[in-house]
Amino acid sequence: MTGKPPTPRELIDDEMCFACGKRNRDGLHLEFEATDDGVATSIVFPKKFQGYRDVVHGGLVSTILDEAMVTLLNEMGLLAVTAELTVRFVSPVPVGRRVDVAAHLSGHRGRIYALTATATLDDGTVAATAESRCVAVGSLDAA
Repeated sequence: MTGKPPTPRELIDDEMCFACGKRNRDGLHLEFEATDDGVATSIVFPKKFQGYRDVVHGGLVSTILDEAMVTLLNEMGLLAVTAELTVRFVSPVPVGRRVDVAAHLSGHRGRIYALTATATLDDGTVAATAESRCVAVGSLDAA
């Protein structure tokens, strides 16, 4: 791929996505549900995904936030890629604890969509928040 956004022809879902791919046996197998104003999912990370002892690696927390935001655009019928992602880590995510993730659309201008997502522990503690700008490169019907 080049430095410009990929074309729909270059973005093929072969179900091997690390975050949501059903065929990726090493993946996270995230499954999202539509909410009134976005999408949501939950996950419990096993120890193999830790960074420091008993703390989930921050890159994986970023991954689930990013996946939620792009999935929301997919649910809207858009084929999109993340152009910019900012994550704020608020509290560690302990291994073996449920994390709830929710994503919402903030707005859009043309093909650029602004989104937010939050990762919350099962006791209501906010673990991380994210903002992204995603580029719609087509529709899922055309992909």
